[in-house]
Amino acid sequence: MKEPWNIKRRSHTAALALTALLLAGAAQAACPGYSVCPAVNYPGILLSNPEAEANLAAIDATEQASLQALKKLVKFEPLFLPTLGQALVFDKTLSARKNEACALCHTPAAGFQDGISAFTPAAGIFPGTLTQRAGFRTPPSLAYSEFAPLLQFHPATESTPASFTGGLFWDARAAGLVTGNPGQDQAAFPLVDPLEMALPDPACVVRRIAIGAYASEFVAAWGSIQITWPPDTDTVCAQPNNGGPDQTPLHLSKSDRVAVNAIIGFVGLNIEEYGQSILASPFTSKYDAVQAGSAQFTQQEAAGYALFTGAAHCSMCHGLTPPEGVKTPPLFTDFSAHNTGIPHNTQVPYLTENLPDEYGYVANPAGPDFIDEGVGAFLASPLDTNREFQAQAPNFVGTFQVPTLRNVAALPAPGATRTFMHNGFFSSLPPIVHFYNTRDVLPRCTGDTGVGVTCWPAPEVAVNETTLIGNLGLSADDEANVVAFLGTLTDGYTP
Repeated sequence: MKEPWNIKRRSHTAALALTALLLAGAAQAACPGYSVCPAVNYPGILLSNPEAEANLAAIDATEQASLQALKKLVKFEPLFLPTLGQALVFDKTLSARKNEACALCHTPAAGFQDGISAFTPAAGIFPGTLTQRAGFRTPPSLAYSEFAPLLQFHPATESTPASFTGGLFWDARAAGLVTGNPGQDQAAFPLVDPLEMALPDPACVVRRIAIGAYASEFVAAWGSIQITWPPDTDTVCAQPNNGGPDQTPLHLSKSDRVAVNAIIGFVGLNIEEYGQSILASPFTSKYDAVQAGSAQFTQQEAAGYALFTGAAHCSMCHGLTPPEGVKTPPLFTDFSAHNTGIPHNTQVPYLTENLPDEYGYVANPAGPDFIDEGVGAFLASPLDTNREFQAQAPNFVGTFQVPTLRNVAALPAPGATRTFMHNGFFSSLPPIVHFYNTRDVLPRCTGDTGVGVTCWPAPEVAVNETTLIGNLGLSADDEANVVAFLGTLTDGYTP
């Protein structure tokens, strides 16, 4: 089986392989596709959990609202493309089983990030259209991150180390080298990823749009979809992508394949326009109101802001100055990549997905020994990179793109939890700030007790760790003040 191109596998250790093998025989009947049953029943949670039900209902309601809005718009009105993008983001038919929209993982009420607490403590990662398949990374924000510039390499100088900025997603895989736009590049990945929407062919995206509820509006924006569809098109598109060597199982003519690729570019542009629009990125936080002079920070928030831009070193990566060429208020990211030493999240179900599922797909041949090497693995891959980038791969192993902090404190409901960091290791903000403050102060944990109190686990990847954090010397009050300031970055504030 051809392995996913954007990650680097490591072989099993003998102990892990033996453990997985012993457990596989006992668990395979109960949990096909898993060496060990996950702590979370993914299908059950999506069907019976109140938060999940509310999330799914909100997706349905927003989908209907976006379709109604589309019907009222004409071709060249300013909000036409973002609203069409919204229809795409909330369209469940763009998944193999027609049961999952992009908005399931990018929940508007949670700042367009994950929004179902049940996945947080036991898993950290959302499932795909096949609920037994889950990936190994949390969904980054759809909002604000869509302003990402092209991936660029900056050689080292006397005062600064070599760095990459730009691109989109945790490993910067959407570099903008395909369409010239990172947001457009990124839109194509989840739709065909076996662990996400899992459509088996990009042409299936076009087919689902062509026969869908907003086909005429899409045509009004981009022109007619003139594709000669094979008789088995809908049958093929109903089969999930199993990661095999044939990623274009629909047998189209050369001209039709060119047309499909062009339309996929339009889809990506629509989604990017939605992500950048006031529908998703409204810049309506308390921070924005303070900058406009219509609100004031509390004493604690002001103290946190001073720490954020000073002793806590936050603004060194979550900058207040947008990247070059980006004309927006602060995005609270410079789109650089760092290894902050985040520990391995052993609860991620992906680590046990080393058995064939009902379709014969093995998501993770490496099993529990899988290590996510982030930007370094992407740079080392032959796709979407160049030789200069590839040469830098060892220096960026274990690094991940700095996410926007806008809406970082947003929760879908009071008391809800969310996942944080690329692997979902944290489920709230205070432990993250404490980790950044004390990573190099507290000793390494030797077991499961005392995590975050008396010790921290070892990093998932021990090379290329940043020294910008780890021993900040902040007090408990300082940490609380930083968290209070982060709360001012949530949209929807009314002065």
